[in-house]
Amino acid sequence: MAQDKNSKEAKEHEHGPGRYVVIWLLLLVFTVTTVVTGRMDLHGANLPLALLIATIKATLVVLFFMHLWDSEGINRLVFGVSVLFVIVLLLGVFGDLLTRSPAALPDGAPQPTLEPGAGIPPERAPTQAP
Repeated sequence: MAQDKNSKEAKEHEHGPGRYVVIWLLLLVFTVTTVVTGRMDLHGANLPLALLIATIKATLVVLFFMHLWDSEGINRLVFGVSVLFVIVLLLGVFGDLLTRSPAALPDGAPQPTLEPGAGIPPERAPTQAP
């Protein structure tokens, strides 16, 4: 009777190739979606969309290819805490960037353009000869 129970539990944890093929196809769909949306100009939505797709793909890999779906207890807790820390770190980075003055932003950020002579008091402005 104990052998039947062990073989039944072993069969519950066995997975056929179908499950992995479906996950692989989903990963391919999300990869194509990343490439297509990366070539589009979605203004401010490009980065959040890319992060969302990458998060979904990483979660699928961790859950199914790394067998976290079938795992119990401490492995799920470690994964959950890791995801929480990544979210906190990302919120800190984006919060820092959103609260900076434009002059402190990296070179790739849009800089305000000044017209020639803008910000110069009129008495110090260069005069034009006729």
